[in-house]
Amino acid sequence: MTLERIPYKPVGEEWQESFDMLCGMCRHLGECQIIEGMIDMKDGTPWPQGGWVTDPGAGITCLSYQPKPVRILEGEALEEALNNAVPMCGGCAARRGSDASKSLHTQRDFNAAVKRQGVFACHEGENHGKPCGGWCNAVRRQMENNHDQ
Repeated sequence: MTLERIPYKPVGEEWQESFDMLCGMCRHLGECQIIEGMIDMKDGTPWPQGGWVTDPGAGITCLSYQPKPVRILEGEALEEALNNAVPMCGGCAARRGSDASKSLHTQRDFNAAVKRQGVFACHEGENHGKPCGGWCNAVRRQMENNHDQ
């Protein structure tokens, strides 16, 4: 099954929210040409290749999105983050079928954090900002797999 992503054209207040969510967390912030193309669409130019699209089940995403580098944790700092992880929430990026698991840019952030062992934070309720339980599980599996090799 192929996801059908269609060009996204924000209106009104959607611009700021979309920019903050997509561009504000992107490695290319400040040097990206996609946002210029998105703005030019207001004047009738075509949608920029690699621009913002609907992300079925998860809102919108930018096809050119690249996560900002995460601070790599090692030793005690990593173990402390893993021990302080909150339980996986219903909207967890690691939970199959959740909006976050379907979101291209969230999955890129999650995978980068797991690969580099930098914290991926929970985004839900009172656990917002605390190490994500799904991230913890994925990092522990990765550590076990690396140890077994």
